[in-house]
Formats: sequence, structure tokens, C-alpha cells
Amino acid sequence: MSSLKENTTATKLALLAMTHSLSIASGVAISRLLERPISELAIRVAILVERARVGLVMGPSEMTAAMMFAQPLIKAWPEQWMFAYLIGVDLGMKYLHDGFFICDIINFVNDFFSLMQLKEGERQALSMVDWSNIQQRFLLFRKELASLAMEFPLGVGVPVSGRLPLNLVPAEDHSNLHVLVVSGAETICESCKAVRAANPDAIISSSNSLPDAVQLTHQYYHAGTRVNLICIDSGLLLQSVHTTEELGSAETFARSQRFCQQLEPNAKLKCFAYKPFIAAISATVEEVAFHPSTEGGSVCDCIIPAGKTSLLLPTLMNICEP
Repeated sequence: MSSLKENTTATKLALLAMTHSLSIASGVAISRLLERPISELAIRVAILVERARVGLVMGPSEMTAAMMFAQPLIKAWPEQWMFAYLIGVDLGMKYLHDGFFICDIINFVNDFFSLMQLKEGERQALSMVDWSNIQQRFLLFRKELASLAMEFPLGVGVPVSGRLPLNLVPAEDHSNLHVLVVSGAETICESCKAVRAANPDAIISSSNSLPDAVQLTHQYYHAGTRVNLICIDSGLLLQSVHTTEELGSAETFARSQRFCQQLEPNAKLKCFAYKPFIAAISATVEEVAFHPSTEGGSVCDCIIPAGKTSLLLPTLMNICEP
């Protein structure tokens, strides 16, 4: 029995070593949603999510949409979390793409449930979905999954039967990932080197001022070359909004937020697949600049402490939309 358990654990470790950061994040999210220990459930969920990701060729958009639709279903059907997640995948794929059929779940992911069961689950789920502000909620779910991925960067710290944490490699090629580094003149070379070390094949652009970064982002967008990830020196962000006048925290935050919103190439287009992921790199994060807004968002999508850039940048690039 002990030998069988060790073999099972070894198999899980081998599978997890090839798992995408968002699959791990989804596993952690579902285990916390069900208030279950991470070591008990997260690995099983991550392996299921990874199977769906590979079988259905799901990118960060599809994986985030799946979690967004699955969350209320998992709460409603906690004992059937696998079924709930697969229905979430079905709804997420159909929301983002034409031509997806529920039988694709059986053909490419898992044949544990019959077509009739899946159709009935879909029928019930459609009456449970909150369709209000759904595109804005996409952005919030992307941010939450990214936060979990940063908490367990590339699998580091995900426990499996008391064994040592894993150090995983990125699960897919992001050679087309376009990163814009926005940093002061003194640190811009160092910041670009950090990005290059995290992904040698990434397309890297740079700017030493936020107005220039805004202009570059729009130029790339209109030229058909989208910026996927923007790494901003938080000190530069704060410097851009500080003036000689004394500003209250609310006004300073509002100015910071408006600056980051200008980086979005199309303010009316809220689907996150077209919105750059904005990461602030900071040695000391000032609460006033990154205080959550009343709408549940924040100035940047995530904050990376300067001392952890080499650890977190690979994970960040792995979860960005290529």
C-alpha cells in the first residue's frame, strides 16, 4: 500500500512538473473555495485543468473565463467540483468562441460524464450565471488568478504529501510575447536584462517616461503589434503624479489610476485579451498609489517586489496573453 501511494505521488509530481501556472492557480483557487487543504485537492484540480488546457488549446483568456463561470457552480455543487469546472469550461469557451460544442469536453478532456449529463448541467448553469458587468469581471478574475500564480510562482510552494516544493519550468513557448519596460534612465537597462533573462525570446520595448509609454502602446496597437505585458517602475509612476502642491491620498490615487488607464489602447474595449497586463516593480510599495478602487480594481494588475523579479517574472510571462 505504501509503495502504491508513493507511485501515485510520483505520478502527480511528474504531471505537475509540466503544468501551466494558471492550472496551478486554478487548483489553489478551487481548493480554497471549497475550504479544503491545498495538498489534498489543488494538485488533482490542477491536473484536470491542465488536461483541459492542452486538450482544448486554452490560453489565459479561456482559462480565466472557465474559472469565472465555474466559481458559482462550484459553490452550488461543492461535491461535484469536477463536473462544475467542466461546465465552466464549456460556458467559458462558448462565450469566447463560436464553434465550440459541449461534446468537445468528452472528446478532448474527460469522458467521465455523459453528453446528457453535461447538457443538463449546462442548462442549469445558464440560469445561475450573473451576466452583469461580465467583461469587467473578466479583468478581476484575471487579476485574482495572477495573484495566486504569484503566490505559488511556477509551482514553488505547492505541497505534495509533505515533499519539498517544486521548481517548475514555463509550460509553453511565449516567443511572441511583447513586453514594454517603463523605467527611469538609471535602471532601464537593468530592468530590460531582467525581462530578457526571464524570457530570452520575448519582444522587448522600453521607455523611460510614462507619456512616452502611453504613446508607444497606442502606436503598437494601431500597427497590429499588441503589447502583452507592461512592467512599470512604481517609483516612476509615483513621480509622474506627485506635484509641488499637497495632494490628498484620494486625488493622488485617482491621478495614478488615470495614467495607467491611458495605457489601454482602447478604453471602450474591456475584454482583457486586448488589455495589457500591467505590473508595477517596486522596492517599497506606497499604499496610496496602489490602494484598491471602489470598483474592486486597482491601478496595476500586480505588484512585484524588486528583490523577487527573477523569481516572479517567468511566472508573470507564463500567464500573460501572447
